Amino acid sequence: MKKRLIFTLIILLIAAVAVLGTLFLGGELSLRGARRAVNAIAGNSIDAVYAFEPGLNEVFADIDGTVVAAGGSGFVAYDKNGAELARAGFSMKTPAIAAKGDTAAVFDLGGHAVRIVYADGTVAELPVANEIISVSVGLGGGFAVCTSGDGEYKGKAAFYKMRSGTPALIYEWFSGEGYILGAAVSKDGKRFAVNTLNSNGGRVILLDSGSTAVSAEFLYSLGVILEITFDKSGTLIARTADGVLFITGDGTTVSSATFNFAAGEPNGYSAGDGFIAAHFAGTQSSAGELVTADIKGRELGRIQTSRRLVSLTASGNRIAALWSDGLDIFDRNLRLIASYPDASGSNFAVPRGGEAAVVMNGRAGHAFAKQNNIEG
Repeated sequence: MKKRLIFTLIILLIAAVAVLGTLFLGGELSLRGARRAVNAIAGNSIDAVYAFEPGLNEVFADIDGTVVAAGGSGFVAYDKNGAELARAGFSMKTPAIAAKGDTAAVFDLGGHAVRIVYADGTVAELPVANEIISVSVGLGGGFAVCTSGDGEYKGKAAFYKMRSGTPALIYEWFSGEGYILGAAVSKDGKRFAVNTLNSNGGRVILLDSGSTAVSAEFLYSLGVILEITFDKSGTLIARTADGVLFITGDGTTVSSATFNFAAGEPNGYSAGDGFIAAHFAGTQSSAGELVTADIKGRELGRIQTSRRLVSLTASGNRIAALWSDGLDIFDRNLRLIASYPDASGSNFAVPRGGEAAVVMNGRAGHAFAKQNNIEG
């Protein structure tokens, strides 16, 4: 019995040395390597560490497990284990990322270039003539770039898809009446929407790749539409200061469902797969609320909390609610899936399905993924 125990300990020691040997970097065990070694030996949760030197105003996105981090000095992309896939250095005053599916667009608000980053680390650059107002990415990889106007137009929305690794223009629309705020492209890349604002309020223009004419429009006289995005079903989700509109159109008529923000303007909002999530901060006399609703405007879940929200991100069937004292993972009905108190101090979190999540802060990131994930 004693010999068997000694033999087992020797085997474990050999395994530990082998793991450590594969994780040494430059003669010293890196922080990333140390964390992986501990997990590999102890059989704990999968653990990746992301080192990042972004400059100021850092922003983040997760595209099919690849983390893209951008800041005033450029961007870097990491695979799900924290290994660097791509990096580019350039100056940005107001860095921004738009992302969906396996595609991210890195750009500087007011700048003149968009970097398209894919989950495998492939990068393409698209220069634009006028100042960038916004960029959006569709679930099918198509993307839209909205720029300021010149001459007789108040703005332009240009829609692209990748061909042989190069952005190819497939549709563009010039606004002669309202100012362009943003745009969206459907999953199949054949339907487009442009969000504009004029003296009468918000106006969403619906377009089709097979025609140069406007196929339909949606008017919102109560104010500005803050952002629009296509759900995978083809429903257009439009967020306002007062709620969310779920817009469907057949090219001739438009109908919509509404989810009203009865609790007030949200300080956190995100659209997932067929649902939206919103958080409303509490007051001295009431607790805050986290709410979810489907794309017909029906409430799915509601919980009260007095914790301070840092970020809220819905992805797939999961929601990552990053609080000042930790991270919670919920499903769309706000059933609690997992909690990670160690995530406190971060400023961005994204769910990865099951109990998994990635968190990032201004200088580093961390991945949490328990071995026995709960799928749903």
